[in-house]
Amino acid sequence: MKNKPFVSIIIPVYNSEKTLKKCIQSVLNQNYGYYELIIVDNNSTDNSKKIMKEFQKNNKVIYLFEKIQSIGMARNTGEKKAKGEIILMTDADCVVPENWISEMIHPILKNSYDAVQGSQKSATNDFWSKHIQLRSPIVSTPNHSKALGILDTKNFAIKMKALKAIGHSNTKYPVGNDTALAIQIDMKKMRFFFNKNVKVIHFHPDSFNSIVKRNYNYGYWCSRITKNYKGYLQKTSFPDMTNQTWQSFFRFFPGLIKNLFVKGPGYAYFDLVEGTAWRMGLISGMLGFKQ
Repeated sequence: MKNKPFVSIIIPVYNSEKTLKKCIQSVLNQNYGYYELIIVDNNSTDNSKKIMKEFQKNNKVIYLFEKIQSIGMARNTGEKKAKGEIILMTDADCVVPENWISEMIHPILKNSYDAVQGSQKSATNDFWSKHIQLRSPIVSTPNHSKALGILDTKNFAIKMKALKAIGHSNTKYPVGNDTALAIQIDMKKMRFFFNKNVKVIHFHPDSFNSIVKRNYNYGYWCSRITKNYKGYLQKTSFPDMTNQTWQSFFRFFPGLIKNLFVKGPGYAYFDLVEGTAWRMGLISGMLGFKQ
């Protein structure tokens, strides 16, 4: 691989008018010049399309449209058009630092890693954002050698040849695509590095309803992903994948009581909201309900 490889950055976009301009501008402010920015409109109905079209005037920006609403489908569309030797991924509600590209590809160039995960920090410190940050595995756990349980495409890099070996982002799952990608990376024993010092600023969901919806959907699709990769996942210790037994639901409540006294009422309340929504989605998926 050359010293300065060409990089493709892929951002799926759906109704992100509040943060999209900041996100795109932060990518265009990079101190690394050899890249293209692929923004994939996932059938937005707000002003996102207008914002993307404005930035399309920049010769580094490529606008694509994907009518099927699925973040996996949007990423896959971008990946198929990408020309880079390395693919970088972030989300439309994130702002990246100016050295983001150079720092994320450094472990790939220097130590031949196949994939690199970066970290994040919250843009605000309200109740919901604060506790999402506390619960995030890429924030709360300092070291990772496996992708499963940590991979998050809001700050992620992977060699194009590794992505092709996986078969690109899975279009089967509208939610939980990160988890499916992580499983494929680990199954193929690809070299994975956690670059904890590279942080994107993330504008978290900031309401009770958004937390419930997000975790319900994740729980639902988690059950489907588990079914598809059951043989491999039985060999792992990733809790979201292995605790899908009815007994685990009963263990949830003693854990809440423990958190109430050990970590405080705020953490326990957040755990109750997030955990209940996730488990309700999980039950729906296990019972075969359609979304």
